Amino acid sequence: MTRNVSSDWSLTRPSRGRSVALVPFLFGVSGRPELSGTALTRLLGDLGLTEAAARALVARMRRDGQLVSERRGGGAHYRLAGAMAAGFAQIRRGASNEPPPWTGHFHALLYQVPESERAYRDALRRAALLTGYGLLQQGVLIALTDRAAHLGDLLTPPEGVRLHRATLAMAEADAAHAAYDAWDLGALSDTYTQHAEALETAVRTAPDGLRADAAALSTFSRLLSTALVDTLRAPRLPEPLRPAGWALPRLFAAVGEVQRVYGAPAVTYVRQVLEED
Repeated sequence: MTRNVSSDWSLTRPSRGRSVALVPFLFGVSGRPELSGTALTRLLGDLGLTEAAARALVARMRRDGQLVSERRGGGAHYRLAGAMAAGFAQIRRGASNEPPPWTGHFHALLYQVPESERAYRDALRRAALLTGYGLLQQGVLIALTDRAAHLGDLLTPPEGVRLHRATLAMAEADAAHAAYDAWDLGALSDTYTQHAEALETAVRTAPDGLRADAAALSTFSRLLSTALVDTLRAPRLPEPLRPAGWALPRLFAAVGEVQRVYGAPAVTYVRQVLEED
């Protein structure tokens, strides 16, 4: 049974809710912690959004706490915030993010939520999955390290909700099975293999002399955005808890090759746009 819960980072070609992943992608390509509203709107246009849709997306992300803004020099300047900023940092650490050792137990959140508080339950699970928890079964979230501090106000649940922090001790073999279930590692590894194959093909068939233009940025986004977002679903597992043939290292290697081949013209173009801003 698949237990993954979709996050706000999921992405296909621009659609409401899914195009949100384009924003942290642009921050990553720019290499800047802050982007002006003007530049952000233009670059989102290069990725297929109309000006009205781009402005609506930025406003919605600001309202949802995914962006913070400051008015300066006659315009607004934006930074990533909240879980969006945390997920962005996790993606940037990528393959260099060493997993913790297996210490013999998982850190767990145990919860019982009445149907009247369904919105809280969904928010808790979404935030927990983005910060590294896996869903072992309904009402039980597990992680290799204590991630509760990253959940902020969600640790103070509404009336009628039971929420407990605990540890679950397991033998190594049992822990590997639990991790496989909690993060749906078989399906996840298959997804990473598919991404890696697509990226490897793109590198092999890359044309010579890629130009630094909007098309280069769009191609770079198309190749990487979904793959990078999907790496957020990967737990940082020590070797004993990883399934055979775990495909995440292969995907990270393929991402590095795409960045080498397609990234330079995309970065050059974005820098040109920012210089004109």
